[in-house]
Amino acid sequence: MVNVRDSRLLAPRTLPVSNAWLRVFWSRMSTGKHRGLVLSAASLLIAFFVWQLLSTFVFNPFLIPPPVEVIRTAIPMLLSGEILADVSISMTRVLVGFISGSLAGIVLGVLLGRIRILHDLLDPIMELLRYLSPTAMIPIAVIWFGIGEMSKYFLIFWGTFFIVLINTTAGVWRAPVTRQRAAECLGANSLQIFALVVIPSAVPYIVTGMRVAMASSFMSIIPAEILAADSGIGYLLQKSSMLLQTNRIFVALLTICILGFIVDRIFRFLVDRTLTRFMSFVSVT
Repeated sequence: MVNVRDSRLLAPRTLPVSNAWLRVFWSRMSTGKHRGLVLSAASLLIAFFVWQLLSTFVFNPFLIPPPVEVIRTAIPMLLSGEILADVSISMTRVLVGFISGSLAGIVLGVLLGRIRILHDLLDPIMELLRYLSPTAMIPIAVIWFGIGEMSKYFLIFWGTFFIVLINTTAGVWRAPVTRQRAAECLGANSLQIFALVVIPSAVPYIVTGMRVAMASSFMSIIPAEILAADSGIGYLLQKSSMLLQTNRIFVALLTICILGFIVDRIFRFLVDRTLTRFMSFVSVT
C-alpha cells in the first residue's frame, strides 16, 4: 500500500505552465526563422537601456537626453510633418547622388578593369582624388554650383563614386582567369566571356562597394546641408545646435541612423532577390 506522500514523490514532475511556454517559445525563436529578428530587438533594447543609464546617472541629461525624452520630442515633430519634410528632402538628395555616383563608378570601373592601358593611365589620378572627402569639396561645390540642389548632388556623388569605382575595378580585375580560359576553350567569344564570366565574378565586389558607398552618402549629406542648405536633416541639426536644443539634435541623429538602417535592409533584400535570379540565369545560359 502506497501512502499519499509516497505517491507524490513517485509522480513525474512537470514545469509550471508559464515556464514551459517560455521554454518552448525561446526554443522556437532560437532555432527558427525569427531568430535574427529576436536578437535584433534584444540588441536595440540593450542599447536603449544603456543609453538611459548613461544619460541618467553618468552624464548631464541636457547634454545627452534620455531616449524617453527624445521620443517625446520626436512625436510632435512627426505629427506636424516637420521631420517628414526634412527626411523626404534629404532622401531625394541621397538617392540622386548615390544612383548617379554608383552608375558612373560601375561603368568606369569596368573599363579600368578590362582595359589595362586605361587603368595605368587613370589609376594614379583616381588614387589622388579619392582622398578628397566630400566635406573638403564643399567650398568648391558651392562656388561651382551655388547653394542649390546641384551642390548637394555633387557632394553625394563624390562620396559615392570613388568607393564604387575601386570595388568594381577590383572585381573585374580579379575575375578568375581559369574560368575565362575554360569559357574560351568551350567556344565563347570575348563578349560572352565578359557578360557570363567577368561580370558575375565582379558582382559581389560591386554590391559591397555600393553598400559602403551608401553609408558614405548619408555621411556626405549632413555636412552639405549644414553649410549650404535651408532644409533637410543637416539643416535641422544646424538649427537645433544654434538654439542649444539637444533633444532635437538627438532626434535628427536618431532619424539618420534609422533611415540608413532601413535603406540598407531594403538594398540587401533587393540585391538578394535580383542577384539570385541573375546568377541562375547566368548558370543556365
